[in-house]
Amino acid sequence: MAALTALYEATIRNLRLTERRKLASVTQSFEGRLAEAYEQLNESAQKLSRAQSKAAELERTVRHLQHETKQREISEGQAIKDMQHLAAKVLALHSNANTHLDPSTAAIFARRGWNTEMSRS
Repeated sequence: MAALTALYEATIRNLRLTERRKLASVTQSFEGRLAEAYEQLNESAQKLSRAQSKAAELERTVRHLQHETKQREISEGQAIKDMQHLAAKVLALHSNANTHLDPSTAAIFARRGWNTEMSRS
């Protein structure tokens, strides 16, 4: 009976040792996989952060360009009004002086649909 108990205890010790080794091996494998997963997660978080920063920068650039475009449109509108005013003054001066516009200036006015034949009333 003592021999059987000793054999039983030796078998149990061997099984425990084998199970501890298996557990250590599996634990080490899972720890390695977990470390890889954390590394991938960290890389993904960094990529997301960079993408968000880039998106924010692009949004700022778009807002700036929209502002510049609006300012240019306002400036161009004012320039057109100024040029129309000056064109009207040129026509009025030529009409008052009773002179004709030179051909190139008359062609510019004609392209814009302005009648250069202003008669005195």
